[in-house]
Amino acid sequence: TFLDRILLPSHDRAPPFRTFGSVQAGVMSALAMTSSSFAPGRAILSRSRVRSGSVQTRSRPHIVGASASVETSFFPIPSVGLKLEVQSQKAASGVTKRAPMVFVHGSYHAAWCWSEHWFDYFASRGHDCYAVSCRGQGKSDVPQGVSVAATLVEHADDVTAFCASLGTPPVLVGHSFGGLVAQQVMCRRNPPELAALALVASVPPTGNGPMVRRFLARNFIASVKITYAFIAGAFKTNAALCRECFFSRDLPESELLAHMGQIAESCNVRLLDLKALDDVLPIPAPKAGSAPVCVMGGRDDFVVDVEGLEETAEWGRTEAIVMDDAAHDLMLDIRWEQAAAALDGWMATNVSA
Repeated sequence: TFLDRILLPSHDRAPPFRTFGSVQAGVMSALAMTSSSFAPGRAILSRSRVRSGSVQTRSRPHIVGASASVETSFFPIPSVGLKLEVQSQKAASGVTKRAPMVFVHGSYHAAWCWSEHWFDYFASRGHDCYAVSCRGQGKSDVPQGVSVAATLVEHADDVTAFCASLGTPPVLVGHSFGGLVAQQVMCRRNPPELAALALVASVPPTGNGPMVRRFLARNFIASVKITYAFIAGAFKTNAALCRECFFSRDLPESELLAHMGQIAESCNVRLLDLKALDDVLPIPAPKAGSAPVCVMGGRDDFVVDVEGLEETAEWGRTEAIVMDDAAHDLMLDIRWEQAAAALDGWMATNVSA
């Protein structure tokens, strides 16, 4: 049936037909206006400003969750009477201390997505690690009487306040819509001092609209399917959709199901109102002398395509690092360690000790 074609993973069916005319235009308009996140498309292009990295699959143990050394605390936002969940892990003893790292998640995720793997990796290399759950996400307080947790500027205000509280300029790392929040932090009128900005599979500074249009033109059926998954939150209960939205085809099923359960419990209220983003986008380019910017993502990302990475890299005056065979959730997916190593290598060259 047509519904089966929409919901069946694209690699399990024949390539969809091209759709043109008023039907495509109407759906494109509706999806661009109502999607609670972005639409999909397999990234297939490579440009001169994109640096590609080959990634090998490695054997790894079953998921064990965050390290026992991860602590949970709550950061107050007095202006609104809310507290934000903060997961943290101190740098390992006996290694050279490096800049702290502050991680910001995207839609349908929370602080846990960073402490799962990347905390141990970066703490073992001398970084104090902190992951903030945005308002209404994870264990953070939920604003009362609202349908959306906060505006982009309000989320950026919260992250700015937390970064400033550390006393040492951190590397700010943002994933997906958390990357858009991180861009807003860097380019606000009075930004916190940062050691660097790392954007992981980040929404570009113009938002997700151009990607929606590209994806619909490239693969209409798959675009409708994945956009539906975000609008309805269908990936919370449908493992095939969860994999296609966030993870690689070779992530073990047990890990996929574990992450699907975590994703299902992460969002207590919508992170952002996409229609309201038009008022603050595009994010202005970083000022001269701003902290260096790293942009990285996956070539098999069904959410942020390579052109989106290119756009963000141009904004940050850098080159995108594109991980082959990698999907949207680089910090959780089967190749999380290769992605962490790529960021670590970039920081070794671009961030002062």
